[in-house]
Amino acid sequence: MKLVIEQQEIELKKDPSSDEVIEKIKELIAADDNFSHFIADGTEVYENHEEYLNLNLDRISKLEVIAKSEKKFMNDVLNSAEEYLRRANSDLVALSQEFQNSPTKETWASFEMLLEGAQWLNDMLVTIGESKERPVNWEAYVSLAGGMQGELAKLGQAVEKENHEQIGDIIRDGLISTFEALEVEIGKTIDAEGIREYLN
Repeated sequence: MKLVIEQQEIELKKDPSSDEVIEKIKELIAADDNFSHFIADGTEVYENHEEYLNLNLDRISKLEVIAKSEKKFMNDVLNSAEEYLRRANSDLVALSQEFQNSPTKETWASFEMLLEGAQWLNDMLVTIGESKERPVNWEAYVSLAGGMQGELAKLGQAVEKENHEQIGDIIRDGLISTFEALEVEIGKTIDAEGIREYLN
């Protein structure tokens, strides 16, 4: 298998383990760069990297690793988060109303996607918190992250009680405003410190 990182092309030994590949990637990425994603024989993989390698390693002939400077990495993460929040905020209004009425199987599938999105946002905030490129308005992010965790905890309790109306209320009265405020803060950061990228 060929491993390609920033113009370097390395031929790995026959049948490496996924752990060996990940260690080699860490070893080769420049100290001031961050791993972004990899491209395995033309397929871009942005998450669950180890799982992807475990399932597909024996079939991959070329693994191209994309690393970015911390500033570029943070800018890309913030642009993705802003785009996610812009889409999610309109969906949350409809989701809240569905729980107020009578939730269907599709409602619960959308709710599951909401929880996954909230987890992704939380992971993103942890990444930013550990970065040297932390935004100047970081305290606002910390406050909003705490608010989001509080609302998610309330959601968990409402789900346990099977109180659909309460789930709708929490989404409407808590999560929507938190997501909107987070979108505003991210927008401020991008406008002041980054580059706005319009993602498709």
